[in-house]
Amino acid sequence: MRIEKPPSLDAFYAAISAGLHKEGVPCAITGGLACVEFGISDHTEDCDLICSAEHADTLLKVLQASSYGSCDCQYRKSSPPLDARWLSGGYTAHFHWPTSSSAKPFLDVFSVPPRVSSPWEKDVIGRFAGMHTVAEMKRTKRRKDWDQATALGLAMLQAEDSRGWLHIFDADVLRELVKKQSPGPAESKQRPALQLAQTGNPLLERVIQTEVEFWSHLDKIRLKIYQASHEQYGRKVLKMSSAQPARLMAQHEQRVKIAEKCLPKRPLEDYGIDRMIEEARQTTAMGLDPTILQFLPQVTFHFQNPNQIS
Repeated sequence: MRIEKPPSLDAFYAAISAGLHKEGVPCAITGGLACVEFGISDHTEDCDLICSAEHADTLLKVLQASSYGSCDCQYRKSSPPLDARWLSGGYTAHFHWPTSSSAKPFLDVFSVPPRVSSPWEKDVIGRFAGMHTVAEMKRTKRRKDWDQATALGLAMLQAEDSRGWLHIFDADVLRELVKKQSPGPAESKQRPALQLAQTGNPLLERVIQTEVEFWSHLDKIRLKIYQASHEQYGRKVLKMSSAQPARLMAQHEQRVKIAEKCLPKRPLEDYGIDRMIEEARQTTAMGLDPTILQFLPQVTFHFQNPNQIS
């Protein structure tokens, strides 16, 4: 798939997605590009791609054959390898095409999209992840992601998808919504804050702020866990990067060899998911009325992956 004149980034990412679908690989574009597709944001240049871990080898071959202008795909910096053993443990593989063009393709590949509570494969719209998947991935430490999650939640409710109630993090918007319709019992149970909106409880705004703080602390701890597990591997990869072969497959083979020696496969399990959640809860609880903590959501199932590969 060598094209001397680079296409638009959107067309380039679409071609990669099409190539994977042609090979029978389940995949979906998520993140910023999905938000653009759904009319939630207006611009992004990077591509986030979810792909089943068992198809990592096929994806690697597709990337090897994908050129942007005269540039071939390469791993970025100290990226983990695109290998089922580490993808299924929650790592993200990072790629780029080192072009001198102002448009620079960057691709991040997930197999276990963070915080996603249901199978993403069942929630795909065309070549894009569904709004529920995208919204759950937006529960990060970045403020802009929460505004996008709320916009996605509203779009879901307009499409008569009741899961949209789980993604609206604006108290005023929730108060207006419950005047016209009510969340279902499943959503109210999963997210206790919705009960406050229905009863007009003045605690609603503070509880939503606490929800955001809680998810943000979870995101920070999760990232620290992966950064710590990646530290030794990253040093070794960067040490050999100056002499690193240019071809993608050679880079990949070297990274796999290093990973097999020093990159833990399941860092969240090693650390303890319950431990991570409790640490986030304790940090969130500092200085708060304990009553507010009663309305925090149950989140364990957002961090469990039933499809891990040994």
